[in-house]
Amino acid sequence: MRQLFICIFIVIPLSSLNASWQFGFDLRDVDSAFMGAMRIDAEVSYRWDGVRVTLPLRYSSSYSYELSFFETGLAVSVYPLDDLGLYIGASMLRAGYFWGLEAPDERFMLFSEVFSGWTFSFPWFFIEPRLCVMDVFGTEEGRIGDLREAIPQYSKVRISLIVGVELP
Repeated sequence: MRQLFICIFIVIPLSSLNASWQFGFDLRDVDSAFMGAMRIDAEVSYRWDGVRVTLPLRYSSSYSYELSFFETGLAVSVYPLDDLGLYIGASMLRAGYFWGLEAPDERFMLFSEVFSGWTFSFPWFFIEPRLCVMDVFGTEEGRIGDLREAIPQYSKVRISLIVGVELP
């Protein structure tokens, strides 16, 4: 099994000359200075041809509640009009973990996300306005409502501005 994963991680980067690594941060997190909570969104992506695989890393902490939340997952995006930068994507796995005195009894949460955006690529960096819809299937309505109350940056629909570097 280990050999299979090693082969996948070797073959995928060598499979395309149009491949690149991307590291980005959400500039919308600056609103933490004006709200009652802090949210930090970062992501690491590997893009080849018209497909991108992303590992998001998100940390949130409330200033008025004893609640923190960390989430990660795996998302896949496709660029149907690659030359124009338009993309659509969905989370294949999105999981979060609550901690703190006011954390819910069920601390582990699985939910979904769909998103669409536009990538503006420049040499060595990119800017990406993005529209995300969280918990599309409504499986975690209650806990997401509690999370939204403690951390206002969590909403069903979120507009983001991702800025990052691109390494060929």
